[in-house]
Amino acid sequence: MSPSEELSFAERASDLAAEFAEAIEENRLEDIPDEALGQLFANVVKVYGAKAQEGEPPPPFARNSGVTDVDVLISCLAVLEATGSLVFELGLWQSMTSVGRRRRTDAAAPADFK
Repeated sequence: MSPSEELSFAERASDLAAEFAEAIEENRLEDIPDEALGQLFANVVKVYGAKAQEGEPPPPFARNSGVTDVDVLISCLAVLEATGSLVFELGLWQSMTSVGRRRRTDAAAPADFK
């Protein structure tokens, strides 16, 4: 593939998001291999964490992503469980850093969570 034919990072992310949405809508979650999802998720978590530590974290959800508070809570609990961490430990980390203590204004909050 020549450089002019390569997709940008944003285009690749958009394509992958569309594939995920389709798999969810059509109840085809088995089409997404757990190992590939884990690899992708691990790297997203690392990059997001690095950006959050540098300063104001970017919005975690794109406009019209459809992510609900229940999606977030279930995912957070599953991630904590997978790493052997407790909710109590999350509170300790929050008390030792400024991450998670910053308050977004309503204008900066995703529409899904207003």
